Amino acid sequence: RHRAEEALAAEHHLLLSIHKEEEQSREAAIIIRRYITTGSITIEEEHILKVQVADTIKIIDIVVPFVLIPGASVLMPILIRVARAHHIELLPSAF
Repeated sequence: RHRAEEALAAEHHLLLSIHKEEEQSREAAIIIRRYITTGSITIEEEHILKVQVADTIKIIDIVVPFVLIPGASVLMPILIRVARAHHIELLPSAF
């Protein structure tokens, strides 16, 4: 029963993180449109864009191995834990 509760909590966290990442992507798109139309953005907006671009690259880096490498679903959690142990964050900021 405890594992079922943990699984539900993990699923809930994942869904919230995906939703947060989606909101951040929308915000970045609005900033990009503003830059295209006005030719300028604030320093804060520039920072938001840099973080979102880095997050997008991290998502690609995580998704591609799942598609191309058999067994990646087993290896990725291990890789993420090892990276965190060395103070390297592989997951996007929303996660």
